Parts: sequence; C-alpha cells; structure tokens
Amino acid sequence: MANRCPNCGKFLTSTEKQCPNCGAVLSGLKLSKPAPKKVAAPVEPKIAPKDEGKKVVVDENRTEVRPAPAIIRKGSDPVIITKYETKYVQEPLGFDSVSYFDGKLHQYIGWNLLGWLVTTFTLGICFPLWYAWVAKWECKHTVIRGYREYFDGNGGSLIGKWILWCLLTLITLTIYGWWNPIRLRKWKVARIKLVKDQKQVRK
Repeated sequence: MANRCPNCGKFLTSTEKQCPNCGAVLSGLKLSKPAPKKVAAPVEPKIAPKDEGKKVVVDENRTEVRPAPAIIRKGSDPVIITKYETKYVQEPLGFDSVSYFDGKLHQYIGWNLLGWLVTTFTLGICFPLWYAWVAKWECKHTVIRGYREYFDGNGGSLIGKWILWCLLTLITLTIYGWWNPIRLRKWKVARIKLVKDQKQVRK
C-alpha cells in the first residue's frame, strides 16, 4: 500500500515529500512502493496424447493398458507428467461373447434313463458309465463365450476307482463317501476341453 500522511491521513505517492493537503513535511519518513498486483498465468488446456497408449496382454482374461504420458503446459515451459494407470479389460475367449446351452429335454431323459437301467442291473458298478454319458452330453451342448465344450473322458477308466471308493465308503461307515462327489467332479473337469469348431473335436 502507498504511504499516508500522519497529520491528515491523505494517501501520498512515493515521490511526494510534503503533503499537499496540510503541508506536513514527510522527508524524514520512509516511503514504500505499493506492492504490484499478482497476475495469474493463463492456464492452457491439457494436450491429449495422439494414441491411447500401449496395450500389454497379461493373460487370456486380463489386459494391462498403459496410456501415453500427458503433456501439460505451465506458462511458457511444457511439463511432461508421466503417470501410468493400470486397467483390467475382460477379453473374450473367442470372437463371440455369447454363452448358451442347446440341449433338449428328450435327450436328457434318454441318457438318464439308459444310465439308470445300466446302473441298476449292475448293482451300481457301472455308475461311471452313466456319469460319463451325461457329462459328454452336457459338454457337447454347452458353448462358453464362443467355444464349445468337449468331453474326452471314458467311463470305463473310472470303474476301477469307483469300486475302490465304494468299498472304502462301506468300511468307514459312509464317512469316506462324502468325498466321492468332489472326486467325480475333479475327474470330469480335468477332461473338458474348449474347441472352436467340430473339426477340432474329430481330430
């Protein structure tokens, strides 16, 4: 702020040594210049990068996107701010992203009826055949995001394990039998493949 006269309070400039209003002499006072006003620098808009950045495929279900560094101008000097953000994009397994099941009711009844008859007449020994038939039918009519499931398991290879599991279930008074559904599920999932067309199934 500018100086004021101590006698009348009139505002004076830094070059005046005598108050023009009351005639007071101001030669002995220390005059200060008014503080300059601060002018804010113009803020220029952010310069967007030309490309969206580099896309790095981490695995089949995740893609890491790293955008190009943004350039922000502050006054006359450009400042490059490098800030990478990781985004996870769910990539589809195939070209199609549709999943569906196209099995029919009469097929479901037929396979389960045949499996029930075979299992009953063999006193449960051939239950793995029933389990494999139904698993193969379900996978044949299941499409996961453009890929059709294919089951290459054989119920005959499971009969030996199934008989052993049943004997252990009887010996342990059905305690061992609690793990049988989990073992069957593991055996089934380990033999499921995803194929794009039926030609790969024939191969």
